[in-house]
Amino acid sequence: MEQYGLVTENKGDTALVNLQRHLVCEKCGRCGLLSGAAKRDLIIEALNPIKAEKGQRVLLESDDNQIILLSFMLYMVPILALVAGIALWLTQIVPYLGLEGRQELPAAAAGFILMGLVYYFIRIWDKRVKNNPRYKPVITSLIDDLEDDCKE
Repeated sequence: MEQYGLVTENKGDTALVNLQRHLVCEKCGRCGLLSGAAKRDLIIEALNPIKAEKGQRVLLESDDNQIILLSFMLYMVPILALVAGIALWLTQIVPYLGLEGRQELPAAAAGFILMGLVYYFIRIWDKRVKNNPRYKPVITSLIDDLEDDCKE
């Protein structure tokens, strides 16, 4: 995936890049507390092998497979844990304990507890891979270089 951004700080091998979010990102509502331009801007840390300096516009590339993996980890795994917790309560724990009556509320609680545990482990995993270059976008070129290539 390619994105364009503006280098806001050079940190040697990495740089902070201000990305303008796509219009699709605006509609998700996650940033609803932010207003105006802050709602559309995102600052990320990217690998900087070309040594882009502060104020330069750059092209960033991310591995699509890594984006899919991270999206799956952050969205699908917790939902699967919720469903698994409900199913385990209803099919394994209730018969084992010999519980009777309505079990919807305890089943939902079991699902949310398992989902919370999964979020906890995702947070631990995130701290471990945070500085792994495999999960960071890479600055591949300056925008000015791209414009010169197009004119030739």
